[in-house]
Amino acid sequence: MKLLLAGVTDPQARALRDATAELASDGGFVRDLTMLETAIAQIRPEMVAIYLGLRPGQSLQLIRKVKALYPASQFIAIADETGQAMTQSCVEAGCADIVLLSECPRDLHRAVEGLRGREKVADADGVITAVLGAKGGMGTTTVAANLAAELASRNNQRVALVDLHVYLGNAAVLLDVKAKPTVLWFLQRGSMADPRTWSEAPPVHRGGFRVFGLDGDVTNADPISAEQIVFLCERLKERYDHIVIDVGSDINEVSLTVCSAAQRRLVVLADEKTARVGAIRRREAIKALDLGPQPARVVLNRAHDVTPESLNALGDLLGLPVAGAITNAWAEVQLAQDQGQVLRLAAPRAQVTRDFKTLADALGGANQAEEDRRKRTFFTFFR
Repeated sequence: MKLLLAGVTDPQARALRDATAELASDGGFVRDLTMLETAIAQIRPEMVAIYLGLRPGQSLQLIRKVKALYPASQFIAIADETGQAMTQSCVEAGCADIVLLSECPRDLHRAVEGLRGREKVADADGVITAVLGAKGGMGTTTVAANLAAELASRNNQRVALVDLHVYLGNAAVLLDVKAKPTVLWFLQRGSMADPRTWSEAPPVHRGGFRVFGLDGDVTNADPISAEQIVFLCERLKERYDHIVIDVGSDINEVSLTVCSAAQRRLVVLADEKTARVGAIRRREAIKALDLGPQPARVVLNRAHDVTPESLNALGDLLGLPVAGAITNAWAEVQLAQDQGQVLRLAAPRAQVTRDFKTLADALGGANQAEEDRRKRTFFTFFR
């Protein structure tokens, strides 16, 4: 792990570097804080120890800005005093620890050692599924939640449902769970959290999956950067076998970044003209990300009188393969939502529940086919 020192004098930097040499490699030294963002962009240190100086408020504002761009870097604040107000300000800025300048370098050694202790080898290699609506009102939350429940029912799979429909998301409300900690907390302060927090802090739904939800009015929340989204996805992949992310229907930085990070992308639509037009537009947006020959697949929601021929015709029209169709079952879906429940528990024998099982089977089969193709390519190359 690399440690970048910032804002201290040359003698202080030498002393701090010597004190932490056995714990972290030298990531450099920046005295002028106006160069901090540039230095982190070049060095990409895992840890940054920064002296807050005589104007700690400005330094903390800088930390908040830089962490939005480089969330993987953990900040240790070095302050002249560490009272309750200062500690709270450092936490709100996203600092992982705070140390007293008068107690350095010993206190910095303790902080670095503590951050190293949080690092654990990933115990999963998760698959991310991005669920994107062809337009508003297509049922992405219903599809995402019930797909997560179906995946969670299989062989004790660790599954996370993530609500990244940032300003309109309501997955936690529909599932009747308390979104604490929220997905915004993990986006903005996830680098402060240890692996156990990522795995055990989000609430568990009765369907067997954990919910990274939104809570209350988030219209005044800090903007979310693409770097924060990538950081979130990478941490989730380390702790969960499946991650289903509801990104709503908007084409924006959040949804496109999730689509780029995901292994599977589903475009949800109903069988109506405006939805088909929306699906084509989203196909082109995802295609521009250059994700390979099959950038996304279609899920036909609220379907009537579906046949294999009609699904093939829809796929040909949209220029995307159809992953599955979900029967129009307003009564069962509404009953499940009223109970804060998923369909496999609220209506286990319904056709719509079987549809989600079939969809999960189809997605798993596609993953296995892709893995088999990669293995064949590998062995053919070295034959």
